[in-house]
Amino acid sequence: MSHLSAGMLALLISSCAGPDTSAERQQQARKLSHDLQQLSPAVSAVEADKMASVAVEESAKLAESYKPLGPAWFNNWLVNRGLRKRGLCYHWRNDLFPHLFQLKSKTLELHLATSKRGTPFEHNGIAVTARNQAFEQGIILDPWRKGGRLWWGPIIQDRYPWELQHRDLTPMKLRPLLMPERYPTPESAG
Repeated sequence: MSHLSAGMLALLISSCAGPDTSAERQQQARKLSHDLQQLSPAVSAVEADKMASVAVEESAKLAESYKPLGPAWFNNWLVNRGLRKRGLCYHWRNDLFPHLFQLKSKTLELHLATSKRGTPFEHNGIAVTARNQAFEQGIILDPWRKGGRLWWGPIIQDRYPWELQHRDLTPMKLRPLLMPERYPTPESAG
């Protein structure tokens, strides 16, 4: 094996995050809940706890399903070459979003977020704001960035220039959730 190949293998192995333990995920959820509650005094601690727990746990479940290997860009390469079925940033976002949406939070709002849309560097995430708060004041949830170990941070401080994704660009999978009047399901019609 060449030194270059050995170096690449070492890089890939060292970048694998490995699964978090239940205790680590609980600690992560507590930190996220705290950050969600800091969005506004009107944010319910119970709703923030629930949203944080679901976001962290469902991201971990997606990681078990997608089985990411190495850094996120490498997983994109695997998916784009047909070596993995799922694992692009929009897969992570679109698969996590329904779990959070079903919480039907009254004090927190969910938004689809995109960065550099339509470019080779497009990225997708979920923005969380306090109800009626400006998008830019929210927190971005990004399960892709660390391969299922949920990353989050203030939208305006992130390295990605996030924008609110217009409803007309909503992925088909999410349209019944976000636009039930235009895309009724058998459950919503009955």
